Amino acid sequence: MPQRSDEARAPIPRWLIVVASLAILAHLFALGGRVLSEQSGPWVTPFGNSQATPPQFAQEIDKVCNPHYLRPLRLSHGYHFLSNHPERPGVYFEAVLKDDTGKVIKTVKIPDERANFWVRQRQELLAWSLVDDMPVQPPPGEAIPPPHQQAPSVEIWEPGPDRVLRLRSVAEHLVPRDRSVLRASEWSKLLARAYGRYLCRVHGAASAQIFRHTKEALLSSVLLVDESPNPEELVAAFEEVKR
Repeated sequence: MPQRSDEARAPIPRWLIVVASLAILAHLFALGGRVLSEQSGPWVTPFGNSQATPPQFAQEIDKVCNPHYLRPLRLSHGYHFLSNHPERPGVYFEAVLKDDTGKVIKTVKIPDERANFWVRQRQELLAWSLVDDMPVQPPPGEAIPPPHQQAPSVEIWEPGPDRVLRLRSVAEHLVPRDRSVLRASEWSKLLARAYGRYLCRVHGAASAQIFRHTKEALLSSVLLVDESPNPEELVAAFEEVKR
């Protein structure tokens, strides 16, 4: 039986173990600072629900480690996912599928209550991504367009006679100023179009339209008020897509 050489039995140098241990600790230190530098909450306060600012030492660590170390390694995520935000509204959506004559052939509800946990969890993430609305601020003054050109416009959610929100393009200077105005993000519109076409292929439909149903979450701050609020369910219709 061949004998092992002395080099094969040589122990790992102690200095190498120390250097490797320090490198691992420094890496975990940078990751810990990135996670702790994110806001937490919402927390119950006498003034309503509020996000808690991160500790100052974590912000200082993140200022140094994130741009110079974590970002080049693509590890700059704060590990706060959609499912970690209890203040997000409850949401589901229904896809109305039609044939070539415009007759409704099927309505698909997502998340599907009959699906298994793993599929339903992915469907919930998709539904939450459709609620990525963004506020629209009206311009401080009325802009005059150049000759033979139209005024700049923006697409906003506007309620119709059936109380369903629909996207409508209006001139920027006509954006309502007496209430909050929202618009759908490009990402949510892209997801709605893509998933609508996918459902058309799966179910053999000619067109699909997604109706998003949302209801604001009841947070723990309701314990500080006398009356129990009853949030209204809002329905928003995305653009109908063809197969």
